Amino acid sequence: MLYLRIIFFFLFIQISKAQKVKVIIDADTANEVDDLFAILGALTEPKFDVVGLTTSQFNTSPYATNNTPLESKIINDSIISLIGYESIPSLMGQIDPISNLDSITSSDASNFIVKKAKLTSKNNPLNIIVLGSCTNIASAIITDPSILDKIKVYYLGFWHNPIINSYNLNEFNTRNDPIAVNFLLNNPDLDLTVMSASTSKNLVFNKVDVFSKLAKLDNLGLYLIDRWISFNRWWTNDDKENNFWVMWDVALVEAIANQDISTKETFDTPDGYTKRKINIYTKIDPETIKQRYWKKIERYTNNLSNE
Repeated sequence: MLYLRIIFFFLFIQISKAQKVKVIIDADTANEVDDLFAILGALTEPKFDVVGLTTSQFNTSPYATNNTPLESKIINDSIISLIGYESIPSLMGQIDPISNLDSITSSDASNFIVKKAKLTSKNNPLNIIVLGSCTNIASAIITDPSILDKIKVYYLGFWHNPIINSYNLNEFNTRNDPIAVNFLLNNPDLDLTVMSASTSKNLVFNKVDVFSKLAKLDNLGLYLIDRWISFNRWWTNDDKENNFWVMWDVALVEAIANQDISTKETFDTPDGYTKRKINIYTKIDPETIKQRYWKKIERYTNNLSNE
């Protein structure tokens, strides 16, 4: 009887995992602050099965070193250690942007994406959430195009006006690998959804509110608070005290997890690209996102207290 109970228990665990959305978070974590909060949101999201964290390069930043993916991996490793999820793989992406589509250098990250995609199916695809440059996902697809029908790509990037369907690709993530972005836009077989900067900029966290909530997370909370306080925003002279922070990446992660807090529409690709349809988030509900985000963080905190 005990033997049967054990079997049923493990079957239940496998079924529960199968029902979850399988995701890889591909982030330029060391570039900013919002990536850390997006990763925390993904790791504590009950609807997600996070199968890995990968890091992308951000070569155009004035803070960029000669190995930005390594910088991000160090932070990712700290997050998964502090949250107690050390079993989640953490891999480094390609150091440089793509310079030639005919000469691709694979990385641990792109190889991992291919490997995990091959374990999924069209009916239960692998969702790659790209919070930085598109180098890793583009490299993975170029290396093995057979994964195209097994993946969905969600990208945080470029500016977009949904009223007239106009695009502005002069945006940080896009500038970090324009060849990779062009490759994704031109690929008619890729299921691509974009959270534009125009939409995600509406999600803003308040320092006082955030710090009061992070105080309950012990060392993890202190780590995030320190990052918020110490990071110097090179792109703006406004809000020198860092009282507010745009949570670009959080908007995408939470929109994927909760379809009712956003509006997603279908558009033609920009002029000059392969004519095809892509999905773009045009609206989000910032207040509901914040409420749900902190509610699941609180649930995670309560679970820690009960262990």
